[in-house]
Amino acid sequence: MMNREIRSRCRAIFLLMVILSLLVGIGAAQARSITEGIVSVPGKDIDARVKLRETPKGKIIGQYYNGSHYTADEEKDGWVHVTIGGRSGWMMKSYLQEGDFPAYYAQYGTIAYPEPDGCIALNDLEGKEHRIPENTLLYVLGTIGETYVHVEAHLQNDEILYGDCVMESISWTDNLRQARIRSDRADPPVNVRADTDIKSASVCKLYPGAVVDLIFDYHNSADGWHRVRNASVSGYVRDDYLDFSTGGEPLFIPQWGMLKQPSAIVSGSSVGEVNQADPLFILGTTGNPKMPLYFCEGRTWIDDQTYKTIHFYIQQTYVEESGKGSISTLAHVTKSGGTQAYCFDENGNIVPDNELGLIPEGTEVQILTSLDQDGQRTGWNQYLTDGTFWVSCEIPKGDQSYYGWLISVDDLSFDPRLKLPSSWTEG
Repeated sequence: MMNREIRSRCRAIFLLMVILSLLVGIGAAQARSITEGIVSVPGKDIDARVKLRETPKGKIIGQYYNGSHYTADEEKDGWVHVTIGGRSGWMMKSYLQEGDFPAYYAQYGTIAYPEPDGCIALNDLEGKEHRIPENTLLYVLGTIGETYVHVEAHLQNDEILYGDCVMESISWTDNLRQARIRSDRADPPVNVRADTDIKSASVCKLYPGAVVDLIFDYHNSADGWHRVRNASVSGYVRDDYLDFSTGGEPLFIPQWGMLKQPSAIVSGSSVGEVNQADPLFILGTTGNPKMPLYFCEGRTWIDDQTYKTIHFYIQQTYVEESGKGSISTLAHVTKSGGTQAYCFDENGNIVPDNELGLIPEGTEVQILTSLDQDGQRTGWNQYLTDGTFWVSCEIPKGDQSYYGWLISVDDLSFDPRLKLPSSWTEG
């Protein structure tokens, strides 16, 4: 009798243990089931990110952009253990949106500054280096410290690599890629600073009109500063000195010069030779008082329609400044039958110029600067944009040229090849 009761109790205890182990297993499976979703950041800041930590509330591994895809396998006290691009850590659940989302990435990167072999280095998560060519499709998932971005690289052989690249080499998406330096005054250049503080050191100074790339950065640009790069110069510029509008390369550069010697070896992000006859666009200044340098963009013509661009530093003593203000460019009159030339009357109003009359279709004119539709000049840093109504031109008339006359911008087509005037004449 006693043995039967003992066996019955043992059987009951065994069944209870089996049930408990099943319940624990089901609970563990639920806690560690694989889910997926995207990083979700409130607000509209383009570079908003969520911190990835080694442990809940622990050391920060990286910061990941809104929209980056994750998989999760564990949840604990409002924290979720996630994997993004092969790197794992913990994120706050409140910044994750679970679901089966279509392939979507918040940020697309462009390799803007490859090394001389046309590639940049990608260090995979095991520390192995790969060379990634500049035409690689690149998704930027997040930033790692102050130096690297975590990327998903799609190679041409359909291979996908995850790893870290130096953020200095990568600019933003095409619609955010570039900006122009702007200022209320054209002559004084704008400081590019080492940090997001007006008291921080000036890395260099760029003239209004210089084009810069917006590159990825560990800090959030919502504070009114953007990290920019132009060739080998990089630093921070306040938003009120940046023009983010798109529309291609500006026609006007604030300052240009020529070499004082037939040729010069120059150094910078591109090393090469600039010839005396090549246009030399002075973008800014850098260096120290003992050796002041110009930061330049040189253009060497390959043929009549195309040119090669190199950026470099050169000692100011080697350069002769040929003019300050808008660079001129060629255009042709396209209006059938010609277009009316205008001038200012004694009251400063724009009126038809009866002496010049119609400028015949096909006439080649030299553009000097531009005005808004009210006829107001707002400085040298003028571009032919949607707000431009008039342009000041050098107009040939027989064997002579006339300056300062205004014709409608809608009646012109622009020669893609920039030309330097024989001598600077203000329009």
